[in-house]
Amino acid sequence: MATVTKNPSDFFYGAFAAVAMIGPIFLVIAASKMPEGLEKGEFIVYGHGLLVAVLSTAMILRAAYAVGFSKALKIAASEPNYSVTAWARGSVPSQQG
Repeated sequence: MATVTKNPSDFFYGAFAAVAMIGPIFLVIAASKMPEGLEKGEFIVYGHGLLVAVLSTAMILRAAYAVGFSKALKIAASEPNYSVTAWARGSVPSQQG
């Protein structure tokens, strides 16, 4: 089976760009069929939020795929090794004004 692109990862970036460009266009077309009002504005705002969430998830999954899922899960699951006695009272950066 031949692909359109030379590198299979090039397909991801092309598809990502297409969704990023065409998604808002379809969203505005769908909203134009709705009657005027607050619902129309909410539809556009929440639709763009959903589009950003989908694109962000796609980028995160693509990065995890590039790194390797097992290594990415180890990085995500690793907890920083902070010692309880490492900070003197008042020296924690979040407590300083």
